[in-house]
Amino acid sequence: MYKNLPLSIRAAALAATTLASASPLLATEPAGPGIRLNTVGYLPEVAKTATVVGADKADRFAVIDSATGKIVLKGKLGESFDSPQTGETARLLDFGKLNKEGSYILQVPGLPDSAPFSISDEALNHSLENIMVGFYGQRCGEAVEFEWDGDTFAYDACHLDDAWLDYLEPEKAGEKKVSTGGWHDAGDYGKYTVNASFASAMMLQAWERRSEALESLELPFIPEHGGELPDFLDEIKFNLDWLITMQTENGEVAHKLTTLYFGGMVLPAEIDAKRYFTPTSKLATLDFAAVGCIAARVFRPFDAEYADTWLAAAKKAWDAAKEMSETPEDTSMFHTGGYMTSTDSDYRWALIEIRLAFGAEALSEMEGYIFKDAVDNDNRMVDVAWDWGRGYNLGLYSWLFSEEAKKDPAALERLELDLLSAADVIVRNSAEHAYGRGIRAYQWGSSGVLARSVMTLHAAHELTGEQKYLDSAYDQISYLYGRNPFGRSFVTGDGFQPPQFPHHRPSEGDQVEKPWPGHVIGGANPGELDWFDETGSYRTNETAINWDAALSYALAVFYQP
Repeated sequence: MYKNLPLSIRAAALAATTLASASPLLATEPAGPGIRLNTVGYLPEVAKTATVVGADKADRFAVIDSATGKIVLKGKLGESFDSPQTGETARLLDFGKLNKEGSYILQVPGLPDSAPFSISDEALNHSLENIMVGFYGQRCGEAVEFEWDGDTFAYDACHLDDAWLDYLEPEKAGEKKVSTGGWHDAGDYGKYTVNASFASAMMLQAWERRSEALESLELPFIPEHGGELPDFLDEIKFNLDWLITMQTENGEVAHKLTTLYFGGMVLPAEIDAKRYFTPTSKLATLDFAAVGCIAARVFRPFDAEYADTWLAAAKKAWDAAKEMSETPEDTSMFHTGGYMTSTDSDYRWALIEIRLAFGAEALSEMEGYIFKDAVDNDNRMVDVAWDWGRGYNLGLYSWLFSEEAKKDPAALERLELDLLSAADVIVRNSAEHAYGRGIRAYQWGSSGVLARSVMTLHAAHELTGEQKYLDSAYDQISYLYGRNPFGRSFVTGDGFQPPQFPHHRPSEGDQVEKPWPGHVIGGANPGELDWFDETGSYRTNETAINWDAALSYALAVFYQP
């Protein structure tokens, strides 16, 4: 939108648009009458459902082979029903009988043809590769360059002075500690311990559940490609190698590393403002401890020394966190992302991971009681919808699939039933929603919350083998790739008419017309039709690594080597 403006005024122009009160943004229009489906494609064995709007007089549908133009399947549309979230009348189109690989379109008399889609065992493989190139494109501290879909995306090495100690250790004002690397967090260039830990943990758990498939995932665009580690782990390790530098000598962990104010909508190397460590926080220290335990678990077969380094850092952080105040130190001088909330949930996450890593003897008597309650109580444990600040769910997944949990079969059974109860809510919500969406809330980062629900559904499928959980998981992915009121993909660089103007500084700061690929945008907020494909809409169109990480897990479930 502002790519043709001189760099000197681009940032100011963009800043003006982000002030919604001064310049209201126009909501993206729903697609109108038509057929909405997963525009990337379907695996042969999953349920295949599209949503039809405006088929008041039609009763039948046909599936057309794109290569031959011939009808390969005919069927009857479902009954009409109202969609209160969008004010539409919709009908479902079930073409699950079609399992043959190929490229197709759907037709309903009186409506435009659907977007083309494929049926293939590898239908989502490219989508996972797209998300992973998105992570590579978030790298800080080194030059980035890759080709994607005919375009070259690049920026110079950035933030090589990370970071100044003025606010972390005031007695060392004017001095630096090396903390280069890691991923830029979102549409901005900050690096935040809480979200970096959360995102890395989801991806590490994807490896724990799907390593047999992910070990063959090739990412030729990363410099480490062809090395000793699988590419998927190499990309995560790039972030972890930065994250460990956020720990101080006493074990506490700096909350974030940013400038004092958000920079302009330019490429990262063009921002020369100083970047500082903030003071430490208990939340960041707990999350660091939790992800450190998972990292040690995952990397031990490949690099025992690296695993030991993380295990020692995690234990040091855990011990430090126990002495820290719930009230964080003053960070009011920083006008960047907050990532601050209660530590209750993430304390339980860290507690479970420490118990798994070091055994029951590592816990005090009181910690033992809290741990027992964390993995075995009569209240809801697994959340239906959750985001950063609710890391307890990650701890429950770690415990659920551990050998340690099997030592108490009765408690494990209760946890399994609790997870299945949460999964059943998602399945039921999905079945009742016109577009198969299993999460009812629309909030900041609603796309990430939706993608994250696949973690629960996948766990339910692993426990039971019931196809309904896998089908519902695919429905959540389908919503993000076009089976939604807009008929568009919510992921840059992938699917039908993906977002064009994300709130993402590299996308606005370079000279390439397309945005950088591999990012799921935040999504509708606060209602299902409240999406703004505008750079200024950070509320609905920003990107963030925790949303991308959730989608990477979801896509990994269906990745086929």
